[in-house]
Amino acid sequence: MLKRLRLEDFKSFVDEDVPLAPLTLLLGANASGKSNFLDALQFLHANSFDLDLEQILNGEQRVSPDAWRGLRGGASEAARLGTSRFTLESDWTVVLLDIEFSASSVGRRLIDNPYREISLDITHRMACRTAPQPLLEEERLSHEGGGTARTGALRGDRIEVSVLPPGADTAESETRLVSAHRSVFPLNQQVPRADKMLLPSMALAEAFSQIEFLNIQPSAMRGYGRRNAPLGGEGRNISGVLAQLCDDAETKRAITDWLAEFCAPEITDIDFVEVKELGDVMAMFVEKSGRRVSARSASDGTLRFLGTLLALRLAPRDSVILLEELDSGLHPTRIKLLVEYLETVTRERGIQVIATTHSPVILQWLSQQTLRDSLVFGRVPEHEGTLVRRLGDLPHFDEVAQHKSIDELFTTGWMEMAL
Repeated sequence: MLKRLRLEDFKSFVDEDVPLAPLTLLLGANASGKSNFLDALQFLHANSFDLDLEQILNGEQRVSPDAWRGLRGGASEAARLGTSRFTLESDWTVVLLDIEFSASSVGRRLIDNPYREISLDITHRMACRTAPQPLLEEERLSHEGGGTARTGALRGDRIEVSVLPPGADTAESETRLVSAHRSVFPLNQQVPRADKMLLPSMALAEAFSQIEFLNIQPSAMRGYGRRNAPLGGEGRNISGVLAQLCDDAETKRAITDWLAEFCAPEITDIDFVEVKELGDVMAMFVEKSGRRVSARSASDGTLRFLGTLLALRLAPRDSVILLEELDSGLHPTRIKLLVEYLETVTRERGIQVIATTHSPVILQWLSQQTLRDSLVFGRVPEHEGTLVRRLGDLPHFDEVAQHKSIDELFTTGWMEMAL
């Protein structure tokens, strides 16, 4: 889980140290910095790809549907206006195996762990230059067991890297030159197999790779799907995923129950039309009257809610799911269901959700802890850059919340003024 993100001179941020909870809502006016914050997480995610820093910022040149498109604004707008460098520092709690790996096995992905799991706190720091060309100037990985790998001494397009084993002093560190164009740790570029930091760096790579921007698009969900295929980032294969999940009667009942509460008229069953020769399948939602509605004509709100529900249900443990406009397309009377599901799935499945919202209705249904963990973004005249504060840490929040409803605090702008 991502516990903290510090942003120094990244986009609209001067220096903000931001705590994060399993379910964190981002609140604030338009252009206050919420999307810039999500861009920082997208940047970390892209470091799990086999890309250099320029490709991460500006996008890949190849033409392909899965090509990385870069960050909004590219390298020229990644650093705060008037600067040419930014730093991102993140704290993670990751799960490792309590086992020593031999040199022949360190490269394999850690899946289906039969051994005891242990939690480890990791801090990762990247300092990047954006002009005249993107370069990684410093990178640091440290964990609670001691041992810090660090970089420094930029020499052209190479960096002198010092790896300090646990318990060693500076004189015992190993020094070598590596590329200054890409992250050292997440992809373990040129890191010796005997390096004591290897296992934590593999866990960091896994954490970066499991950051996912969920962009459910009802317009992409109306076609036939395929069993045993992934949902897809836009929810494109929703019919195929539903067909696979609904083979289990208990799972089918759970999904149908959520839809029964969400939809009007009430959904009582889910059926499927299958073209067996082609392997295609289309979901059919059966209403209480017996009327059957295919995914092709289901409402946008129904598909968006169902796509979000399935994506979170299928997300691997320790995933960090990013959502913009959480309430988009949902009727206010149905938002309660989404909040209930988000709080349940983050608690029971060990995933993390970070989402923006402009809906005071969402705040009304949050538990007290999730409400206090929500983050308020704002820009104030006397302060340069975006400010970020936990809602529960705002001055006099508890006192004011006793006398005014949370939607009043939201709609009157009290939160931004309290920054």
